[in-house]
Amino acid sequence: MPANEEIELAFQRHHDTLSCANVMKVPHDMRCEFIKTTKDCDNHIGILNYIKFLQCSQQESTRLNDIISCFGLAVLVFFLVLSVAIVADQFFSPALKATAKKMHMSEHLAGVTLLAFGNSTSDILGQLQSTRIDEVFTYMMANAILITLISGGIVCYMWPTQLPKYETVRTLLFFMLGAVSVEYMFTTGSKISRVECSLIIGLYIVYLIIEIIEGYIEKRADRGIVILEARVQYSHVRRTTLRRSSALMSSAKDKERLTINTHTTRMVDFSNENSKNDYLFDGFVETIQPIQEDYWRDCGTAVRIGLLILSPLMLFFLLLIPIVDLERRRHGWSKLLNCIQIVVTPMYVTVVVFYRFAPLIYFQLLITVPVAVVVFLQTRTDMPPPYHFAFVIFSYVGSILILYICTNEINDILDVIGLVLGLSAQYIAATISCWGSSVCTIVINVILAQHGYAAMAIAASYAGPYFSFIMAMGFLPAYRHILGSYEGMTNGYYMLAYIFLIISLASSLIWSLLFNFYGRRSVGVYNFTIYLMYFIFCTLCEAEFIHSYALDQVIKIV
Repeated sequence: MPANEEIELAFQRHHDTLSCANVMKVPHDMRCEFIKTTKDCDNHIGILNYIKFLQCSQQESTRLNDIISCFGLAVLVFFLVLSVAIVADQFFSPALKATAKKMHMSEHLAGVTLLAFGNSTSDILGQLQSTRIDEVFTYMMANAILITLISGGIVCYMWPTQLPKYETVRTLLFFMLGAVSVEYMFTTGSKISRVECSLIIGLYIVYLIIEIIEGYIEKRADRGIVILEARVQYSHVRRTTLRRSSALMSSAKDKERLTINTHTTRMVDFSNENSKNDYLFDGFVETIQPIQEDYWRDCGTAVRIGLLILSPLMLFFLLLIPIVDLERRRHGWSKLLNCIQIVVTPMYVTVVVFYRFAPLIYFQLLITVPVAVVVFLQTRTDMPPPYHFAFVIFSYVGSILILYICTNEINDILDVIGLVLGLSAQYIAATISCWGSSVCTIVINVILAQHGYAAMAIAASYAGPYFSFIMAMGFLPAYRHILGSYEGMTNGYYMLAYIFLIISLASSLIWSLLFNFYGRRSVGVYNFTIYLMYFIFCTLCEAEFIHSYALDQVIKIV
């Protein structure tokens, strides 16, 4: 009996360490039971346990049904990407620009601070649940490769722009120093110690302090280009994308500029003859319209169908997230809607973040309802209050939480698709997973570049991955040391990702010096080529056509 108990315990320990990636190696009729009893499959739970849904909801589990289900999940990913685009375009980007305007920040400083933090926060929070430091290391470097090459490449190809010289070089050099330092600590020891975690985080703090000090000096010297004071017109951006590469080297001073008077947009509807609640309900209905009438008239049938499909989602976002946009009439102020959002938005945050402490909502209402009543009694419908900018906090938090949810769902779905296709967990971390988490960042950067802030988007394409990489590799090992659950294994893709990350950063530094820090369309093509090489190399390693940079495991036969 003792021997049998030891065998059962050994099997139980083995079962607890099983990877959900083995589900495709199990016979079809046993996969559902395997998923229900394997702990690792619980890591793929988002709003829905997609792997369980695929394997347990089919009456007859076949390879064809698995592939059809993957196409269905791909459609869901498409709608999640559209949700990210809507939130980024209508809510997050205006709040970011308004904050940068109020703080008198240059495009580069806003890109390496506000935009980098907003893009990377959800990614870092998502990695706190991981116990495999090696997979996190591989994933964060693959994520950095994707954003620097694809996001930066798209912006350079579609909206060529002049980059700040010293700031760009500093960001690239700090990123390379951080990557080399973390790789050295990761490979020379069995674990990243707590002291090394502090050094990693301290490296980013030094970089951030330098950026802030320089921004302050620029502001004092009146050398910084303040956002929204001179905004590139859409017509110029469109014309720029149609020119030849040789024409793109023209001087930046020839660009057409448009000055926006934010005081005028704030007071455009104000009149002393209006009452405080003039057009209260009409303004509310106008604000929550998910489809703009002018845009509806100008677009075609296919676009109208898409707008109708997305209109419930847009209505939900409008009711949930305040709009603070210095370019809109009244800066996006809607008295009745914003007073409702004072109550609704904090409730949404509590439900998403503190769902285990639901009674907090009742205490929250004791604060938010009186505040909403006071704001309603004090404000007007035709002019935003002096403290309207405080709503940008709600806009930031609401947008980031929605982006976080969408990013996690996209990431989980792509992981499940990778498992169904029989790909290894290491390959998924090096290629597919980073697409799921980075699509949010890419969409936000592209939308900002489309609005005329290409320099900010390119700055965020480097500073965002640098922030997420350093913070994840600094906080996560320290967090796992505290919990006592540090796993310091290595896989076959981390060295490959590291080499291509250094290649991407070094090549960015080289083309910046060669082209006098002007992001040309050829730079975009070059970036796409480098990432294609990385993807092909990973795929060939997965197919075992070539050997990766990983060391072979030696099995000792006793």
